Formats: sequence, C-alpha cells, structure tokens
Amino acid sequence: MPKEIRVINRDVNLRASGSEDDAQEYVEGVGIVYDTEVEIWPGFFEKIRSGALSDSLKDGSVKKSFFNHNPSFVLSTTESDPALELKDEADGLRFKSPIPDTTYGNDLRENLKRKNVRGASFSFDVDKEGEIITIDEKDNWHREITKATLYEVGPVTNPAYESTEVSLRSVENIVKEIKQRNAPKTDTAAEIRANREKELSLIDRYLF
Repeated sequence: MPKEIRVINRDVNLRASGSEDDAQEYVEGVGIVYDTEVEIWPGFFEKIRSGALSDSLKDGSVKKSFFNHNPSFVLSTTESDPALELKDEADGLRFKSPIPDTTYGNDLRENLKRKNVRGASFSFDVDKEGEIITIDEKDNWHREITKATLYEVGPVTNPAYESTEVSLRSVENIVKEIKQRNAPKTDTAAEIRANREKELSLIDRYLF
C-alpha cells in the first residue's frame, strides 16, 4: 500500500500555547478523529477505528509534525528537544508540537493568531489485513481501517482535499487501488469455456 494522506476539514481548535516563563510556543489539536465515517471520495466512505494506531505509536519509530504537510517545514519529531507529543485517546489522536523559531515557524504562529490555520493533516499507511471493505445496496464502498502505521501529523492552512490538485489525485488513486484490490475476481473467457465444457461432459455422462 502507498502512503496515504488525510485531512480534517473542520475547525480542530488548533492554538498556540505557552507562558511568559516558557518562551516555547506550541500548536496543538486533534490530528485524527476515530470511529467517525467520512466520505473521502464520491461513493467511498472511510472510518478509522479507535485503537488502529496503538501498535504504531508504540513501535519506537520516529513520528513527525510538518506545517502544511511540507517536509521542508518540519516543526518537530518525537525525538526533538522539545519533542512532539502524541496522545492516543478513545475518540482521537491529539498532538502537541513545539513551534520552532524559524521563518515558517513565525508564519505559523501569526496564522494561528489570525485563525488562518484551522485544520490538521496526517500521513499513514494501512497494515496488511488492516482494513475491512464492505459495499452497501447503493454500491457505496465503506472502508474501516483497523490497523495502520502513522508517519506524520501537523497543522494545515487549507484542510480540504479540494484545496490542491495533488491531494485530489492522491485520494483518487488510492481509492482506485483499494477498489481494484477488493473487487470480486472474475473468470477469464478461457476459464468460462473450460467450466462450460466440463459441465457439458458431466451432462453427457449422467443423462445419455
């Protein structure tokens, strides 16, 4: 499975926090919402189950936080000083990232104050056999993610797939791959002919 990207396209209450005694400021909020089904592509719904990331958060690998999902705008990692904090709760994954004293860090700080940044983005991939696919009576696909590996979570300016063509193409390609992987297998023309000949042979044997 390729690495996937998701966003929360609603206000997730991101904010800068700190005190006069602590010059370090942070951006924090909900990075992933659990057990809530959303339509990520027309006719394709997805839900991340609570606990799906539990193993990933304990595997010791480095998790990262980017601004606007851009690896050039890294805010922190779980090995930074101060470090990215991740808190896995029943309803979602919360993150708290220090804001570095850089040009893009200052941009983020100002945009938080102006409430221009109101969403979060995260990247992950689904583990083998970590998804359940069902199709309803209207031919809508429903994907439930039960186990996944988290790579990155952070704030974004435009929390919507439609905000960039890249995000849109990414989701479209992922949905197509999932549908192809889970589509019912159909017999080839040769297999159909072979099965038909076998059926006729059995008929000849028992009826004539």
